[in-house]
Amino acid sequence: MARVGLIFGGRSAEHAVSVSSARTVRRALAAAGHEVIPLGIAPDGCWVAPDVGRQLLDDPSRDCLEPAGEAVAPTLRHLLAARLEVAFPIVHGTWGEDGSLQGLLEMLDLPYAGAGVAASAVAMDKLLAKQILAAHGIPVVPYAVVTAADRTETVHPGLRDLGLPLFVKPCTGGSSVGVSRVAAWDDLAGAVAHGLRFDDRVLVERGIDGRELECAVLGDERLEASAVGEIVPGKEFYDYADKYLDDRARLIAPAELDGALAERLQQLAVAAFAAIGGHGMARVDFLLAGDGEELYVNEINTLPGFTDISMYPRLWELSGLPLPRLADRLVEIARRRHRRRARLDRGIKEFIEEIAR
Repeated sequence: MARVGLIFGGRSAEHAVSVSSARTVRRALAAAGHEVIPLGIAPDGCWVAPDVGRQLLDDPSRDCLEPAGEAVAPTLRHLLAARLEVAFPIVHGTWGEDGSLQGLLEMLDLPYAGAGVAASAVAMDKLLAKQILAAHGIPVVPYAVVTAADRTETVHPGLRDLGLPLFVKPCTGGSSVGVSRVAAWDDLAGAVAHGLRFDDRVLVERGIDGRELECAVLGDERLEASAVGEIVPGKEFYDYADKYLDDRARLIAPAELDGALAERLQQLAVAAFAAIGGHGMARVDFLLAGDGEELYVNEINTLPGFTDISMYPRLWELSGLPLPRLADRLVEIARRRHRRRARLDRGIKEFIEEIAR
């Protein structure tokens, strides 16, 4: 068993989702026998003391840390003083699952659960992820890019070729924050402006009339795929309110799919995560159009939700891996990968010493 630092909260628009996920992960880690040290990050980016984080997680009526009002660097003392054996980041969105936090943990030489710096950064950047997936022959939804510099020319032939409806989303971010569905050309400019509130670039994607499917991936050198689930939105599309506020979306697990199609989707989920250099965990989201022949990878989420309604832990439980064992597997993967990285670091050090002689 290990002394695990549960890092949650953060500066992104998904702060409240992170707090909810942290409550679930905390219970799972404790059930697996680990000592859990809550390390919250306030909305202003300051790290708070473990007692403050613990009080928030113990109070279900609260979903946000209070701004700490301190300089960020000094409050890192809470992380450094925690004497952790493993970190378990559950900070959704920017400055948490985009490689930033992972880079800090790498610099501290601290094992951590989830994907590494590069895979986290790539998955968070939807444009870069699409380009890499397409280079590996993995099907992605047709798209165009609009930047803050050219937003006044949003309705140009390249966009019109995509047809209607369209989905407009920030290139970075998660939990469907800033995403809009556009059914008329007159609404496109407003949707782009809304997306540009959250990033300097937005993706404009062809709207796919079909099913929304999800598959969970877990592992290190060998990746495994879970059973497949389906999201049935309670409104036009599965947006932030539908996910976390309205409670109208239906989560179907397992999804009703032909066996061969389910296997193909699982293989694509593993291939997509491997293509971006992933390890640890990911939820790969798909769109299935037409009669089932058109299957697209929509997004890769390297730090999926762990709330009570989240699909990632639910799919693994359905696949025979209950939540405490899932959390324990993620801790073990973190430690194993860190040990392997330490061997590589020793090799580099020995090489430097050799050429210096």
